[in-house]
Amino acid sequence: MPPRGVGPYEILSLVGRGGVGTVYRARHRETGRIAAVKLLGPAPAADAASARRLAREFEALARLDHPNVVRVFEAGVAEGYSFLAMELVEGLDLRAWLSPVLDLSPAARAANDPAEPGPAFGLDALAMEPDTESFFSGSSGELGPEAVRSLAALVDEPETDPGRAVLHLPVAGAAAPAAGVRPPSEEWIAALNRPARIERLLHATRQVCDALAYVHAQGLVHRDLKPSNIMVDDGRRVRLMDFGLVKPLREERPGGRAAIVGTYRYMAPEQARGGPLDGRADLYALGVILWELLAGRPPFPAPALRMRHLGSAAAPPLRDANPGVDGRLVAVTERLLQRDPGRRFQRAEEVREALP
Repeated sequence: MPPRGVGPYEILSLVGRGGVGTVYRARHRETGRIAAVKLLGPAPAADAASARRLAREFEALARLDHPNVVRVFEAGVAEGYSFLAMELVEGLDLRAWLSPVLDLSPAARAANDPAEPGPAFGLDALAMEPDTESFFSGSSGELGPEAVRSLAALVDEPETDPGRAVLHLPVAGAAAPAAGVRPPSEEWIAALNRPARIERLLHATRQVCDALAYVHAQGLVHRDLKPSNIMVDDGRRVRLMDFGLVKPLREERPGGRAAIVGTYRYMAPEQARGGPLDGRADLYALGVILWELLAGRPPFPAPALRMRHLGSAAAPPLRDANPGVDGRLVAVTERLLQRDPGRRFQRAEEVREALP
């Protein structure tokens, strides 16, 4: 049972559950302001690592003021719950906002239904995206060989417990099979390429670039950019969400190794290895997002492909998955997916300028 209220907020309804806490629609009792309230707890259910992540998210968002970054109102502890109150964005996440499924015929929808045996891997299947937090070799949070081996064994986007050396496999249906996945149908690809959808994709991507440019200028790296953390409201305004893994650049130590945090599918190679990061890691994640939204499937549907890319292999050509995609979008996406950060775009502003 959810609490009836936390601090100055009256809980109204459930919004969703994630890897860290539960989010409710709530109303401030004095001002009447509607907010999204993220709760941890009650104690001792809220572990220390989750509480630290919530505090980090508040500290980061409290000093950010940008139209494409979610606003935070307050944080605290009340009735045994740690809570974070923020702007409630009424809308859809990026993948749902760009879903072409309504443009498909019933036959094409059935052919691309991820619930059917041996389907093409489509955007609906990608929506099964568990939150991840950390790949730890132990409670110290340091990267070790066992963590690297665990990465190779993961099918896709695991949910992890940062306090223990336990790796949970994703929920059923969350991963593309390593083999036997049929390519999307021609009608599905045509729906992905419809001009109105591409215009919406570009409209949203430009705003994501604006948000990243601002965040990076504040000396921060998001570290968990993915479609479920990008919301689009009814006015087509994008908000970048979930700053629980944000990291100040000043904390990076050249040549050092850090805990691997983020979401496996979107991690830049340097992030997956626990290396020093800067804003180019977020730009790599943007490249993965663009690739899968343009192709209807992720660039690395099998763990072996992902591990080869982390080693030395190039990302697969986008045109192999979607021959009709705009050449300028191909160039932007494939440059973002360069393994070497020096060969990517260096700043989010450059990505925005390169978009068609």
